[in-house]
Amino acid sequence: MAQYDVDLRDYWRIFRKRKAIVFLMVFLAGVSSYGLAKLKEPVPLYEATAAVKIDRYTNIADFLSGGFWTQAETLTTQAFIITSFPVLVKAAQELEWLSEDLTPEEVQNSVAAMAVVGRLKGMTSAEPEPGTNIVNILVVGSDPYESEKTANAFARAFRRFNIEQKNKQIFETKEFIEKQLSVTSRQLKRAEENLRTFEETNTLIALDAQTSALVNRITSLDIELDRIKRNRHEIQELSTSISHAEHAPQDVRTRFSPAVKGSPVESLGIQLREMVLKRQDLLFDYTERHPLVLEVDEQIQSVIREIATELDTLLIRLASQESGIRQRLEALTAENRSIPKKALELARLQRELSLQSDLYSQLKTRYQETQIKASGQIEEVTIIRPATLPQSPINIPSKAMIIVTGLVMGLVIGIVFTFIAETLDTSIGTIEDVENLLNIPVLGVIPFWEKEEGGKRYAGSARYQDLVAHFDPKSLAAEAFRSLRTNLQFISIDRSGKSFLITSSFVQEGKTANVVNLALSMAQAGDKVLLVEGDLRKPLVHKMFGIDKAPGMTDYVLGNYNWQDITVTITDVMLGEYQIEDILRTPGLDNLTIMTAGTNPPNPSEILRSPRFKAFLAEAYEEYDFIFIDAPPVLPVADATEIATLVDGVILVYKVGAIARGILNRAKLTLDNVNAKVLGVILNNVKPEMGPDYFKYHAHYYYGPPSDTEGETLFSGGKLIRYLFVVVAAALLLLGIFWNDLFSGSP
Repeated sequence: MAQYDVDLRDYWRIFRKRKAIVFLMVFLAGVSSYGLAKLKEPVPLYEATAAVKIDRYTNIADFLSGGFWTQAETLTTQAFIITSFPVLVKAAQELEWLSEDLTPEEVQNSVAAMAVVGRLKGMTSAEPEPGTNIVNILVVGSDPYESEKTANAFARAFRRFNIEQKNKQIFETKEFIEKQLSVTSRQLKRAEENLRTFEETNTLIALDAQTSALVNRITSLDIELDRIKRNRHEIQELSTSISHAEHAPQDVRTRFSPAVKGSPVESLGIQLREMVLKRQDLLFDYTERHPLVLEVDEQIQSVIREIATELDTLLIRLASQESGIRQRLEALTAENRSIPKKALELARLQRELSLQSDLYSQLKTRYQETQIKASGQIEEVTIIRPATLPQSPINIPSKAMIIVTGLVMGLVIGIVFTFIAETLDTSIGTIEDVENLLNIPVLGVIPFWEKEEGGKRYAGSARYQDLVAHFDPKSLAAEAFRSLRTNLQFISIDRSGKSFLITSSFVQEGKTANVVNLALSMAQAGDKVLLVEGDLRKPLVHKMFGIDKAPGMTDYVLGNYNWQDITVTITDVMLGEYQIEDILRTPGLDNLTIMTAGTNPPNPSEILRSPRFKAFLAEAYEEYDFIFIDAPPVLPVADATEIATLVDGVILVYKVGAIARGILNRAKLTLDNVNAKVLGVILNNVKPEMGPDYFKYHAHYYYGPPSDTEGETLFSGGKLIRYLFVVVAAALLLLGIFWNDLFSGSP
């Protein structure tokens, strides 16, 4: 593209020249933005709000026991817990979206259930009311009834979850005692049955006073030792569980038995369970590497270490007590060795019965106490404001702002497209670009004629290329070749040259079609022309004329023929595949002589650089007015450079839009390196959008059929129909877009 300065007046000129693009883009952007606003109009969303009040404690027992809130139980934490995974599951079960039988673990393993939980998570949020102990539960949904129902379900689910968590210790203790009662009851019955059987078998009823006293002492020590061993076993299991939890906090499943009641371990265990619950809630929304999760992990590890330390202290104390009782038992046992075996067995059975009876009584008493505590369960959450049915959506889209934005964007896009179109306008720039790149003139601009001119083919064979200069002399392409002929004739006069090599930088650029039609144009002007099929690798000239390839150039160079004997004239063409009426369609073919490629050679380059080929060119130079050689492309093979110095000039064929200009420049430099005379370049395959806007119109005006242009006006014939179609289509589009606004009165 030629470089030149552009000022504001040029910009204004460009805008006025292509204002239709700007107006079209503004119109399309405005209509499209409104259409998209209507089509993509967001679904109305309705918000329902329920409020819950969170108290510190709700009964005297909790107050007297020193109930208080820790840092993990602030309102912000409670608001977070409302949207946590356990509450989401309970809310889904309240709404009957999930079955009541599903556990949280089963929900996590189900894709469908997790989809339901995820939907609830996206609908719900919780916000503390500043300055109060109230938390608002906000639910946003497309259905107002569903939003109201969901907000109330969340309030009930959170209340139920809070009751379960705050009374979890009581429920777990009750469950533990129930299991121990069942086991102890079976052991007591077995001890009674064993004693009854022994007494009936041995008829042993009582011992003397001394033996009885000794046995009673041993019995009491055995009971105490059994209690200590049981407590130590429970604490040992708890210590093992805590040691495992230190490496996997998420696996903490601690139940603090009566062995640790009243000790610091009990309060630390409650704190540990609450922290583990908080960690599970955080993992529902964050990863394990999130700072909040890491902070809770550190707190859990700290509590675990404190519990482990307290448990070790208890184990040491119990081990010391057990050791002392064992020593006392050993002393009493040694003292009691003289007691008969049956008496000892009786005492043992009585001792076992007494032990199981006392243990059963203690468990029954403790179970009654637990039932009393369960009847006065802690309730911290109160629903103070149920959600009501929302009356209006919270999101109202503004179509006016969308349309204004679309119009502005259309204006910007239209201006950008205007200058892009001006930049890509190659009516002058394409020729100047090529000339500036190669420093050689553009000799001709050949339009793309196969589609534009109808793609006519003759001689009944689809494999022949169009000889447009012969079969369609009034076409735009034929006129372009005549213009190229005129330019070449002036170059021949100025430089006294008449032999030309036609080549291209790369394959599929149309060099053969150009050289054939150029030779035909020269022959039609009355010049005696020799067309040499110099592309020995993929020859096409003989196919275009429907003649045999052999004998030809290769056969002459190998010494089998004289070149005058194997050239092809109009007589040979008439004997080929063309009919006489096709040959006589346009005069001038009798001035054309063709030298075909001949037999396929094993070494095309050696054929073209042979002395006989040079002698052929020298002899033909004296006999013909013009010699045109169709040579292979420059870059793929070296054939063209071998013979480029043997002719008066080289003409490059450049297929516009298909071959990169760097490749064209490399081909020109390759020819310059062998001192070839590159006369110019032919721009081939130039389509209407790449050439001047008036070029095709004027060519048709002078060379096309009279009916094509006579009497044609802006609103005549097909143009009027096209304009009417565009107007009707635009009107229907506008009517469809604005239908609702015009007839329904919607915003």
